Amino acid sequence: MGNVPDQTVICKCLNYMDLSDDHFPLFNYRRRFTFVKAVKLLVEAQLSQRSDLEAISLHLDANPQLQQDIGLVRISASQIDRTLNALPLVELQELWFQLISKQNQVCSAQKGAHLGKLRIIDSTVLSLPEMAGKWAYNSQTSNGIKIHTSVVLARPGLCYCDQMICSTRGVADSEVALDLVVDPEAIHVMDRGYIVYSQFKHWLENNIRFVARIQKNSRTVVKEERDVSEFPSILRDADVTVSYTDKETKEQVEVSLRLVEYIDDKERLYRVLTNVWDRTAVQISDIYRGRWAIELFFKWMKQHVSLVHLYSYKPEAVWNQIYLAMIAHALLQLLHQESATPQRLWSFLKMLRAYGTSSWAAFLERLNRKPTKHSLGRRKKKKLGRPRKHPKVHKTVKLIKK
Repeated sequence: MGNVPDQTVICKCLNYMDLSDDHFPLFNYRRRFTFVKAVKLLVEAQLSQRSDLEAISLHLDANPQLQQDIGLVRISASQIDRTLNALPLVELQELWFQLISKQNQVCSAQKGAHLGKLRIIDSTVLSLPEMAGKWAYNSQTSNGIKIHTSVVLARPGLCYCDQMICSTRGVADSEVALDLVVDPEAIHVMDRGYIVYSQFKHWLENNIRFVARIQKNSRTVVKEERDVSEFPSILRDADVTVSYTDKETKEQVEVSLRLVEYIDDKERLYRVLTNVWDRTAVQISDIYRGRWAIELFFKWMKQHVSLVHLYSYKPEAVWNQIYLAMIAHALLQLLHQESATPQRLWSFLKMLRAYGTSSWAAFLERLNRKPTKHSLGRRKKKKLGRPRKHPKVHKTVKLIKK
């Protein structure tokens, strides 16, 4: 897959998937809307934020270039709906894993700066309507699904999801934690939804490092204190033990960990337990601050890749669209990194939407165009006279237009 001058931007993006219909004979049997065509069309729809299935159908019908890139002239909204529901989830998962493998190769030399390799664990919720979402019932007021994710913080400003477990909303975060916290080379960062001391012991015994926030009232027994007087934001750095009751033997089990307490710039208290002893307390606090990257990732996916807007509420269609959205995000990041542009990912996506059917060469030229104006903008003039002592009082505006 080289830089073909007349290759369109969206075609270049979709070609990262390296798909062939020969690999899906069972799904494609007697189908005009094959697996590869369906995936390409739906991924393009996620990247372009198509509002519904009919909008996808109309956009394809009106764009000959997109028809050529996908290899499909026309398809109805109802047929897209049936195909979205019928796509094999295993194949979509495998496709996403292949793209994540490429992403890992690209970012293999880009660790989380001085903090090392960080994996941030958390989940986000997608709500479902009352009637159509009964299959994911959680309570009388909510139906929904959860996306449990592990996000790699490759470097400041660059993170990507490389592990994902989907469930209904009633599944607690801690129930899938053992399947997400598995990398012995990384430091896993977690919020208060993962406080299970038996799991802490499991990770400690298997040399899997973690930094997890605990509640303000979580009980710990201090064994040894360290001096933190040099660091104003650090309140405590100590070796502690926490205990829990083993469910099988009913015996009390103690786990030896490290407790770091610190305050942020808004004077909020954070208490984190960790089995990382080779970092300073300040570095531990910085590691936990990196957890905010996953919140930004969730926000980005919901706002810009329309993960929150589902085309269908059938179970199979919901699971499939989640993976299609993740595939779209992985493709976007790979294309962004290949372009080597300093522009942020959101600006890059807006440019991709505008130039999707243009050539890759024209897209790069526009992407790297230097600004023609170098003005600093209108400069505000300083107000003369003494500064106002009291705030200005505004009067009610009465305006009638006939």
